Amino acid sequence: MKDFKKILKNSFIMSFFSVLSLCIVIYVNYITKNQIKKQKEQEKKIFIQQVVPHNIYSLYEEKKYLVDSEWLGDSNKHNLWLLFRNKIAKIAIVESTAPDGYSGSIYILVAAYLNGKIIGVRVLSHKETPGIGDKIDISVSDWITKFKDLMVKNEKDNHVLLKKYGGQIDQFTGATITPQAVTNAIKRTVIFIKKIPLILSLKR
Repeated sequence: MKDFKKILKNSFIMSFFSVLSLCIVIYVNYITKNQIKKQKEQEKKIFIQQVVPHNIYSLYEEKKYLVDSEWLGDSNKHNLWLLFRNKIAKIAIVESTAPDGYSGSIYILVAAYLNGKIIGVRVLSHKETPGIGDKIDISVSDWITKFKDLMVKNEKDNHVLLKKYGGQIDQFTGATITPQAVTNAIKRTVIFIKKIPLILSLKR
């Protein structure tokens, strides 16, 4: 009987510590996920400030949406921030995807007026080859700034294409796939931005 009670007691203690350990793991995982989420949101705010200068951003009222469209590179929901003046949308900032990067999908942030004029672009994340494809990253080179002030009139407009395809954007030495993927994604995203008033039934 004593042995049984001892076994029962030991089993209870082991179970208690197992449950406690599991709770600790779950809690730490929850805290870590929240910290990562907050960090990503903070990084996103920094990127937004980079694609739309504060002296422009401060003149508008912001509204956030979740959108999906084939123009944005995949079937996921994408964050869209619209900037309004006098209740009329003037600027869009949207997350988009270049699904055909050399080493996988490249995630970008594009800001443009609804008439198709680009304000700024930044790469949010990528897995491109260091020293070659990573020149899309603002921390490595200023290549991504070359899109500023370019205009996309329609799908046939060649301005936002690599120079080898008749556009105004340089490719990298030793890399074609990465800049082409990003350039094409930016053009598609701006075309989406031009369609926003119809998609969201906004006043023009």
